[in-house]
Amino acid sequence: MARIRRPLVAIFALAATALLWMSGGCGSNKDSTLGGDDSNAQDASTIGDDAGGGSSSGVPGFGSSGGGPIFTPGDAGPASNCPPGSPLSCYVNMNCAGGAQTTLSGKVYDPAGKNPIANVVVFVPNDVTMLPRITAGTNTCSTCDTPVGNYVTAALTDSTGTFTLKGVPTGTNLPLVIQIGKWRRILSVPSVADCKTTTLPSTGANQARLPKNQQEGDMPQMALLTGGLDDLGCFLTKVGLDPKEYSAPHGGGRLDVYQGLGLLGAPGPGLSSGAAGNCQNTSCPLWASKASLESYDIVFLACEGATDDPDDEGDGGGLNFGGGGANVTKAGKQAMHDWLDEGGKVFATHFHYTWFKNGPPDFQSVATWLGSSVGSGTCTNCSLDTTLQSGKNFQTWLQSVGALSGTGITLNGVADSVSAVNTATTARWIYGSSGPGTGAMDTKYLSFETPIGGLPVDAGESSGKEYCGKAVFTDLHAGGAPSGDIPGQCKSADLTAQEKALEYLIFDLASCVSDESQPPKLPPQPPK
Repeated sequence: MARIRRPLVAIFALAATALLWMSGGCGSNKDSTLGGDDSNAQDASTIGDDAGGGSSSGVPGFGSSGGGPIFTPGDAGPASNCPPGSPLSCYVNMNCAGGAQTTLSGKVYDPAGKNPIANVVVFVPNDVTMLPRITAGTNTCSTCDTPVGNYVTAALTDSTGTFTLKGVPTGTNLPLVIQIGKWRRILSVPSVADCKTTTLPSTGANQARLPKNQQEGDMPQMALLTGGLDDLGCFLTKVGLDPKEYSAPHGGGRLDVYQGLGLLGAPGPGLSSGAAGNCQNTSCPLWASKASLESYDIVFLACEGATDDPDDEGDGGGLNFGGGGANVTKAGKQAMHDWLDEGGKVFATHFHYTWFKNGPPDFQSVATWLGSSVGSGTCTNCSLDTTLQSGKNFQTWLQSVGALSGTGITLNGVADSVSAVNTATTARWIYGSSGPGTGAMDTKYLSFETPIGGLPVDAGESSGKEYCGKAVFTDLHAGGAPSGDIPGQCKSADLTAQEKALEYLIFDLASCVSDESQPPKLPPQPPK
C-alpha cells in the first residue's frame, strides 16, 4: 500500500492547559476540581455529550463543584509541592524508590463490555475540561483527524486490548480518557496508588469500555441502510450499541436507520421505534447528494439480496437478480465517491460491491470484481493476510478472543464477489475459497483509503501521500437474514467468530486513516 504519513490521531494546539481549581491548595485540604461549575454535571464515572445529537464539547462540568468527580492528590509524592492551578502532570511522583513508577493498566472493551478493542488511545488529560470538541459528520478531510488534546501520559491498546500507562498522577478520582476515532468515554479511576501498579477491573462500573450511548460519551454519527439478507442492525446491538440510539434520520440518535430493499423487492427491516428513511427507490435520501452523506461519519450498507442498480443488470446482480427495484443511481454513486474522498467511511456488504465495481473508474480499479454470486458459501479455515502489519494485529486479536480455527477463521453465508485486490491501493484482510468454482485466493474482506492515489503531502514533507477517508467491502454477512424491524426484534446473543471478525474491522474503520503496513502510533503532544 502507499505510505500514509498521518499519525493515528492528529493533534492540534489547545488554548489552555492549566487546571481550574475551585477550592484549597495542595498542601492543606488538597481538594481540586477539573472544570467550571456546571449544574448539569453528572455524578458518575462517565460524562456524556450533549443530548441534542449534533456535537460534543467534551466534558462540561466534569470534576466541578456541581457534582462531578473531583481529583484529589494523594498524600505521598509531590502533592505538597504543587501550587494551586497546577496541571495534573505536577502530581506525578518522579522519585519512587528503586526506579519504580506509578502505573495504570487494564483492557479496553467494546460497548457491550465483552470483547477487547485494539488501537484505542488511553490517556490521562492534563485538563479534562479542555478536551477538544468532537463534532458529528464529515465534510472536510480534516475531520478524519480527531484530536485527543494535551495529556500527562498516553498509551495505545495492543492487539489484545491491553494498555499500560506510566508516570500516572497519584490520587483519587483520576480522569482517564479512552478514545478511538470519534468514540470517546471518560472514566474516573477511584484511586491510583503511589509508585505502584493499579489495574482496572475487567467487569463492573469501573471497566474501561467504549460508550453505549450519548449519555456515556461521544460516538460517531452513523447511518444504516437495512437489507433483507444481512442483519447488520441487530449485529450492532450485540456490539453494545444502546437501542435508544436507533432513530429516524436526524432524529437525535447516533444510528440513523434507512429502510432498504429485500428479496423480490420486498422492504428490508424498518425502524421499530419510529419511521425509517425510505431508500426503497431511486429517491433514497441517504445518498441523494454529497451533502446528505456529510451528516455522517460512518455509513453501513447491509446486503439487500441484489445490487438494485441498473448499471449491474448485465452481470445478473441488478434488476434481473431477485426481481427487485432499483435504489442505486449514478448520481448516488458519485455522491458516495466524493464524500469518501473528503473523509467519509463506508462499510459495505455483498451486493453493495456495485458502489465500487460500477462506480467511478478509480473505485473500479481497487480490485478485480467478479460480480454476482449467492452469499451461501462456507469458507473453512479462511486465511488471514498477514503481509501487512494490520493483518498481523488482526490475527493476534482473533486468537485472543477465541475466533480462530487453526491459523484461520471459518465463515458461513459467504459470497464470492472479488478475486484479487490492487495492492498499490487496497489491503486484503481475509481470503479463501467459499465453495465450488471459487478461488483459494479470492478476497472476502478488503479496505482502501480515499482519495485513490492520495493527496500531496504538507509543505516540508519529503515523500508519501495523505488520505482522508476509508471504504471497506466484505462478502461476509452479519448473522444471516434479519428477523424483523430493528432494534425491537433483535435478540440478545454473544457474537459468533465471524461476527467478532466484523467487530474488529468496524472499530478499525472508525479510527483515523493509518498506514496498514506500519504499527499504529501514539498521538504526539500538541505544540507548545
